[in-house]
Amino acid sequence: MSLVADGKYSVEKRPASYEKYEFTLPELYRNLAKKELREDDDIREQSLDQMREWIAKHPYIRKCRTDSSFLLRFLRFRKYSVPAACEALERYLAMRETFPTWFKNLDCNEPRMRELLEDGVCFRVGQDSDGRTVILFSVRNMNVDKFDPLDQGRFVALVIEALLELEEVQIGGFRVMVNFTDTVLKHYGVWGVTDMKIFMDAINRSYPIRIREVHGAKLPKFAVSILNLLLTFASPKLKERIICHKTVLEMKSKFDASVLPTEFGGEVDLGEINRKFLKHLEDRRSVIMALDELDIDTAHYSALWSQSHVVENEVEGGVAGSFRKLNVD
Repeated sequence: MSLVADGKYSVEKRPASYEKYEFTLPELYRNLAKKELREDDDIREQSLDQMREWIAKHPYIRKCRTDSSFLLRFLRFRKYSVPAACEALERYLAMRETFPTWFKNLDCNEPRMRELLEDGVCFRVGQDSDGRTVILFSVRNMNVDKFDPLDQGRFVALVIEALLELEEVQIGGFRVMVNFTDTVLKHYGVWGVTDMKIFMDAINRSYPIRIREVHGAKLPKFAVSILNLLLTFASPKLKERIICHKTVLEMKSKFDASVLPTEFGGEVDLGEINRKFLKHLEDRRSVIMALDELDIDTAHYSALWSQSHVVENEVEGGVAGSFRKLNVD
């Protein structure tokens, strides 16, 4: 079986047997999976079988989880195109091995990670009526005097890995609110181009996350060029899903009260939901830490990151064009 006694999943690429998957989410997610991802019981079972066979025979994958929860995040990400899901898994494994300082040892109990979690930088505020998980980033709560880009990137990676353990996130995807109120230049100026490229490549191409919308509010004028530089690394699809608003009032009008914090006039107690998310992280700590046991021969994947995607005309085009929908103070 894939799940072993200590609560961690096996990383044996050819286990003696596989656990039988059972769909346990509310009917909303079964319907959503069918409508948006082409998922039903038959396709899911066949795709899992094919992906497991591919992993077992893969010449460069040495260790990999083969449990349903892990493999379904890639199949759902690629809407049950098995070849595309396998490619996404390869890229995810290679990313973690190529940049271990960014994507490994993601420990919620490590003091710096714990402080970021407790500072209220990021909140999982719940699911909207369409089953999409809503995430709120409060940028002003990020202590940029203490936490550098690597800390910030690792924090986001930890949050992503924890959320991907939830099937409702795999199926429904994310909607993101980013509140830029009261931010200062240093919140934007600490990231170098190399940091931006590594981080955005992970978001765009390596993590199996379905980003449905990104809403930002109160982005200061001095940050526009910096954010546009960051977005030169973003995929066209992601750029299309970014919507910026002049005010928090304008942004919150796009969300149900059930997923808005009380400070926005909604129903969510941020302190309470942060305590619940910390519990979620603690419950899954051993599972997330055990991801470090996954192994792939990265020599065959170095070309994925060897070429720079930044050329002069891309940077210029980004600054001029990426924020056509942008409203700033």
